[in-house]
Amino acid sequence: METKLERLRGEKAQNDYFATDHLKRDLKDRALKSGGVTILSRIFDHLTQLVGAVVLARLLTPEDFGLVAMVVAISGFFLMFKDLGLTDATVQSEKLNQDQVSTLFWINLIFSIIITVLFCLGAPLIAWFYNEPRLINITVISSVTFILAGLSTQHIALLRRNMLFTKIAAIEMGAAFGSTVIAIYLALKGAGYWSLVFRNILVTIIVAFGAWIMCKWRPGLPVCKANVKPMVKFGANTMGFYLVNYFARNMDKALIGWKNGPVALGLYHKAFYLFVAPINQLVIPLQSVAVSTLTKLRSEPQKFTRYYVKALGYLAFIGMPMSAFIASASGDLIAFLLGNKWIKAAEIFAILGWAAGIQIIYSTQGWIYVSVGRADKWLRWGIVSSIFTVIGFFIGLPFGPKGIALAYTITLYILVTPGLWYAGKLVGISPYHIFDAVWKYYVSAAGAAFITHYISGMNLTAHISIKVMIDMCVYVISYLVLLIIIFRSTYPISQFIAIIPKVVPSIKVKKRRLEK
Repeated sequence: METKLERLRGEKAQNDYFATDHLKRDLKDRALKSGGVTILSRIFDHLTQLVGAVVLARLLTPEDFGLVAMVVAISGFFLMFKDLGLTDATVQSEKLNQDQVSTLFWINLIFSIIITVLFCLGAPLIAWFYNEPRLINITVISSVTFILAGLSTQHIALLRRNMLFTKIAAIEMGAAFGSTVIAIYLALKGAGYWSLVFRNILVTIIVAFGAWIMCKWRPGLPVCKANVKPMVKFGANTMGFYLVNYFARNMDKALIGWKNGPVALGLYHKAFYLFVAPINQLVIPLQSVAVSTLTKLRSEPQKFTRYYVKALGYLAFIGMPMSAFIASASGDLIAFLLGNKWIKAAEIFAILGWAAGIQIIYSTQGWIYVSVGRADKWLRWGIVSSIFTVIGFFIGLPFGPKGIALAYTITLYILVTPGLWYAGKLVGISPYHIFDAVWKYYVSAAGAAFITHYISGMNLTAHISIKVMIDMCVYVISYLVLLIIIFRSTYPISQFIAIIPKVVPSIKVKKRRLEK
């Protein structure tokens, strides 16, 4: 039987997730450490997914990937409803209590169940839209991910709120590794596209179990007077942005699948997956860290701006060269990673490559909107930008997957300046702040890309793995040299090296031991 002391300890453990004032004392160090562990976990996740993608690409066919991509393009849209934007609401709220989070948990779960039912009922419609009867079973089986995801949203939100990103990293790495290993096993056993379907399901299962283990908070009964209306309103605006943005970002895949079929979609989807890898490694995982950090600085605009602009510089230092390298060595990378049967995806990959770095910078607008609690303005911008993007896709559609990729890239270049200006007005961040923080990295990366493309065209070796290594070495050297020339110093390189001990805890621990 539970004693009074045990009950009090349990209540204290629950309440510890709500107060965050103590985090301000060493916010900078916490942010750097959180960012470091998040990036490292995403690198592990990406490498795991990349190895899985390479192995599965050789075991499966483009049609297998295309079939699953058809469902994922629609299921991802429904998946956002299980969250209702309430994860961000929990993270950015200044004050929070047990009744509020419990009520949000049950709201999430109820909507997840509703979405599951609706998605199953819509399976015949999805199959009719694509004229592919196999999609009915894929859709019904995939629907279980909605309920599983709804079970963990508030637990993950509380971990983010308290900047416990090491625990989140452990959950995500376990999910990536476990699901990939089992998917490869199923593919070897001849499961075909079902190996991809079950990989997605296993990710949500592992995340749900991990979240409940890592976060000791447990939901109580929902409370009608928990004062969650402002949080629900904030969440509704956030979800509204995610919905319109998702619609725009997946319309390209839906249009290609509809007009060009599963093979063309499989090629485009694989190129898009590799293109979006730098974004998945940097901006998306760091958004949780950035929002958790910047939320605590919204009453200090100058400090807020300084933290944000500094972060942009770090992102540009890494993101711009990753982006340009994709564009300069797309053919070699596709042949090396996926094999020659995917070589038709190389041109699509190259076009999208020029958008990756800009997408990384553009995506940080979400940091500002969420951290200052202005999801309503985020939604307004999302509606405008999504309409513009979809128009671009329709213009590019007659030219096939390459036309869609080019439309994506061009519209992004057009939207980046007004998008960041509109968000920056909320905290006094001007386009000059942003341009000054990134342009030198962009120019250096682009210059290195042209040098690498020229050297690669000389065909110094026929062995693809050696060729990729040469491409990479030439690119890195060219980028760093151009960076030093444009900055007229080694400052950006030394600055980046200087933060490594702060973002990688093990390095700092070893240093302290040596000092002792």
